[in-house]
Amino acid sequence: MAEGTDFAGYTIVRCLGSGGMGEVYVARHPRLPRQDAVKVLRPEMSSNQEFRERFLREADLTAALSHPNIVGVYDRGEFEGQLWISMEYVDGTDVSRLLRSNDGISDEQAVAIISAVADALDYAHQHDLLHRDVKPANILISDTDPANKRIKLADFGIARCANDSAGLTATNVTVGTVFYAAPEQLTGSIIDGRADQYALAATAFQLFTGAPPFENSNAAVIIGKHLSAPPPALSQRRPDLAALDPVLAKALAKDPKGRFDKCADFARALQHGLGVTDADATTLAPAVLGPTQIRQPDKATRSRRSLVLPVVLTVLLIAALVFAAIEFTDAKHEQPAPPRPAATSTTTAPPTATPSTTPPPPTEAPVAPTEATVTSTVTVETTTAPPPTATTTETPAPEQETPIRECMDRTGMTRLQCWEEIRRSERTR
Repeated sequence: MAEGTDFAGYTIVRCLGSGGMGEVYVARHPRLPRQDAVKVLRPEMSSNQEFRERFLREADLTAALSHPNIVGVYDRGEFEGQLWISMEYVDGTDVSRLLRSNDGISDEQAVAIISAVADALDYAHQHDLLHRDVKPANILISDTDPANKRIKLADFGIARCANDSAGLTATNVTVGTVFYAAPEQLTGSIIDGRADQYALAATAFQLFTGAPPFENSNAAVIIGKHLSAPPPALSQRRPDLAALDPVLAKALAKDPKGRFDKCADFARALQHGLGVTDADATTLAPAVLGPTQIRQPDKATRSRRSLVLPVVLTVLLIAALVFAAIEFTDAKHEQPAPPRPAATSTTTAPPTATPSTTPPPPTEAPVAPTEATVTSTVTVETTTAPPPTATTTETPAPEQETPIRECMDRTGMTRLQCWEEIRRSERTR
């Protein structure tokens, strides 16, 4: 519309901007001495019954909001088949233009903007209103008072302007919004305030780096990255802001459950990461791995577990082999001696050796191993064997079986060793 045009009682002063859904004008109020921002929807949007109902409902909800960081809504109506809404006019610029300016935005300014918008969003969420289109172009900065610039969030889901492109996608998201939209919003899922937090985090990423997290000339590619690609680390573009990596990773989590509870928590975490005075630290969750946020043990833990299991199995196997060897040896030694003609005490010698009662001198080579000497080499708790004089070949009497068994249980010696020890103790009495 041209300057001076009368529209619903307002006098058009100039056009502030236009998009696929309509235009925004500065207009003089018909009765009050002030200028308002009047958004006028295109006829094709105004004739959509579903959109009309949503537009009127959200306009009423937004008009009930009263927050210093939210653009106030004054009135709404329909004029010559076009829906319109009048809002507070912020004389200044928007954050997207500041990003394109030569001066840009400092980190301190970025934190101040994010904090103000976070407070505005939390306030709106408390009143059951979602913005659904948080982006730099919808954050206004006043120029009327350079010493005290006002930060205002505009366009609470009401006739969202496309980014100089066509209107709504199938998920009711404008084309210009895909740079900042949450995964659940892009898939048409039920959303809550954490979808606005995701968009605010993507906006913060752009304030710190000059570009949104995901860029591509094809909107479908950007949507795919929002749905499946992990967000880039801020430190990749700003190594000096590595402390903010976990903060943005949490706010940009694919699963809303992995994000901060409130937008203000996200803003405070940013302040704390930058060392802003009086900023409270906000507890950060583990880095998000994906939509389901399944927590996996770290690599070091898995490595330790993979080493411990084989070691434990090896120790158990060795213990089993040792136990089996001891049991086999005990079973062999406990076999009953073959019957002998008479119980006599003679000198034991190898089968082929000539009987002799004279013991060999200590310096000679050891005699052929007997059952007693063989056993003494594989047992731990044994006594020093006596000189190889006479070895008993008597068979224990039945009444001696009980002390022999008790000896075996207490000392771990073999049956033959216990029998010889009992015989030796009887001889010394």
